[in-house]
Amino acid sequence: MDLFFTFVRYMRGKVLFVFLMWVITQMSLAQKISFEKTVVNVGATLWRRPITAVYKFTNKEREALVVEEVDAGCGCVDVKWTKDVLKKGEKGEIFVTYDAQLLGHFDRAVNVYTNAGETPVRIRLKGVVLHSMNEEAKNLFPHQIGDIMLSSNNVEFPDVHKGDSAIVSFEILNNSDEVYTPRLMHLPSYITAECFPAMLGRGRRGVISLKLNTNKMSNIGINQSNIYLARYSGDKVGDGNEINVTSVLLPEVVDSSDNILKPKLHVSSNVIDMGKLGRKSKLKGEVILKNEGTGVLNIEYISVYNQALTVSLPARLLSPGESMKLKVTLQAKYLRQYSAQPRVLIITNDPDCQKETITVKFEK
Repeated sequence: MDLFFTFVRYMRGKVLFVFLMWVITQMSLAQKISFEKTVVNVGATLWRRPITAVYKFTNKEREALVVEEVDAGCGCVDVKWTKDVLKKGEKGEIFVTYDAQLLGHFDRAVNVYTNAGETPVRIRLKGVVLHSMNEEAKNLFPHQIGDIMLSSNNVEFPDVHKGDSAIVSFEILNNSDEVYTPRLMHLPSYITAECFPAMLGRGRRGVISLKLNTNKMSNIGINQSNIYLARYSGDKVGDGNEINVTSVLLPEVVDSSDNILKPKLHVSSNVIDMGKLGRKSKLKGEVILKNEGTGVLNIEYISVYNQALTVSLPARLLSPGESMKLKVTLQAKYLRQYSAQPRVLIITNDPDCQKETITVKFEK
């Protein structure tokens, strides 16, 4: 009986040993090929213009590595690869080309078989085929700076108070034939910028994020600045690569929950329609400001987003029940100099609504 149990323990240990050796072998085989990236997004290409992605890999094991087969599984994909025997530390490449015969987004899987085992490693090729790069790009990226296209060249931060921070983003498309590294020039001290990814291949999209640090801002109200996107190394600033950035810094909120004498601003309309400009040198409009509260209303700050506008206000203080006209003039000769939407900003001591914006509309 003792011999029987000894035999059972012996066999159990042997089975465990064999199983562990199998696991180690499988792990060793699976680790033989190491890709820098297994998924590549090649961005946009035109219809019937093939596009290629390169997958770089390394043999990180002691045993020699051979890529035996690369199976695309589709006639729309062509593959080429390094067929040499690779020793430890040696590198190879796989080239995957999509024929771009179908319009729209594509996502193709390719199986890579090696001498490391029967289970393939899967790599993927993603992108989009457009009928017309220019038409599609202009819809999504209407603002062009050289060969670089932007979703917007007027960036506005949300309203912030001192001590707050905010981030806004806009998209960028590299429509050139070269790899492009976005770089913004003349950033004010209170704005920092990052681009993801840091480098854009041909037809690739990216995102530029601007971060606002209000602790470095001193002016309550509208803060406007022009930043510039470098089109190439050594580029200079000018009208052709300008981006307008606007932020509104609001005063600190005063707790007036226990104050029964609270002012309340009422604006007759948040839109002034000035009609058709044509050959006129200027257009005029007005709105009525009224204090519907119980305390004195103080117009603490009034300014314009576009310097083609001028405003006129007879007073800054309104007693309860009082009203006055805010007159706005649009100067046609300055319209071409400023790209921001013509608007008027009003900041008051109304605790429930510190800010009012009035939009100016007109026909050219």
